[in-house]
Order: sequence, then structure tokens, then C-alpha cells
Amino acid sequence: MFHTTRLVAFFSMAMVTTSVAAADSDPILDNIARLLPGTYTNETQLATADGSAEAFALTTIIRPLSNPGLGDTLYYLEEFRDNDPSAVTRIRIYSFWRDDSGVRLLLLNPTDVESLHGAHADLARAERLTHDDIKLDRDGCMLDITRLDDNLVARMRHHACDVLETWVDYELIIDQTGTWTCYARRLQADDSLASVQMPAFPCIRQQRIATVSP
Repeated sequence: MFHTTRLVAFFSMAMVTTSVAAADSDPILDNIARLLPGTYTNETQLATADGSAEAFALTTIIRPLSNPGLGDTLYYLEEFRDNDPSAVTRIRIYSFWRDDSGVRLLLLNPTDVESLHGAHADLARAERLTHDDIKLDRDGCMLDITRLDDNLVARMRHHACDVLETWVDYELIIDQTGTWTCYARRLQADDSLASVQMPAFPCIRQQRIATVSP
């Protein structure tokens, strides 16, 4: 009951803020629409790993998603490793909106991930998702989006996204040719590293190898 109430409250809030924002063009949201959609790989960075077993090929596909029930500015993300589309590591929906504090991002987590495998090529499956098919990320895990020249930086707030005596230190940088993704779990007690996404590369560089129209 708590989760359902919180979910409905969030989407109600998001729909209000995005409806207000939709009346005006926002340079950050415009840049997201221009830069974010596409297919990304870390092949160039991987070539410097010298055969490390801790490094692996990672492909990320991001597509604009139309699903007004979940938000006004959505992107579907599907990620797989080792150049194997069946080896899916992550499926998310990025929900962006603008409020009084600026542009923010929340990760929406589909509860039935397997049913969405390959949906980047068949977005109708993601377009049919409803509130009941989504689990919100943890409280405090929203990212603030800032702009530096033509680059965008999305980052979680310090110590805000906490889980099991750790906190998630996550930063996504979007530039003209690709992304940097820096993900780590740090201990709440002293900020020391507990884990990273790919030990060979604490920050993963993925170059955009294909684009799609927003």
C-alpha cells in the first residue's frame, strides 16, 4: 500500500511539473533530446584493458519513449554485455522533468524485465507499461542535471541514495560523442569504496556509434 501510494504521488507530481515545463523550451532538456538517444559501446576503452578479466564489452541502447502515463520526457534504456543482446544487464526508463530546482532525473525500474528484452527494437512493449509495472528507485536516488558548455552532468546527491549501509555514488556525463558513467557503492561510515560497476574501469567510457532522431 505504501509503495502504491508513493508511486501515484510521484507520478502526479511529475505530471504537474512536466506539464508546466512543456510550455517553455528548456536548453538542458533540448540537449538531452539531441545527445542522449543512440547506441553506445565501450570497445575503444576496452582495447586498453590488456585482457583483464574484470573488463567486458558493454553495449547501451537508449531510445525516446512515448508513454504519457509515466511522464512527458522519457527514454528507454537497454544494456547488455559481451556483444550478446540476450545477456541483458540493465533495463531502465529515464524520466526527466524540470521543477523549481532545475532539471532532474529519476530511474524507473520495470518489474518484469524479461518481458522487455529486445524492446529497444519494439518500443510498443514499453509504451504499454503502467504504474503497476514500475518500481521507483530508492528515495534520494534522483539525479540533478547540470550543464557545462555543451556537456551535461547528472549526479546523485552525496549520501542521499543509501542502501544496506552503503550509498550509491553515481554520475552520468553526456558529451558530443558519448557518455562517461561512474558508478560506485561507498560505505556510509567512511566513504570508502565497497564496489564499482567494472573494476578495470571505475568510470566507463562509451562512444556513440549510432544515433536516432528524438
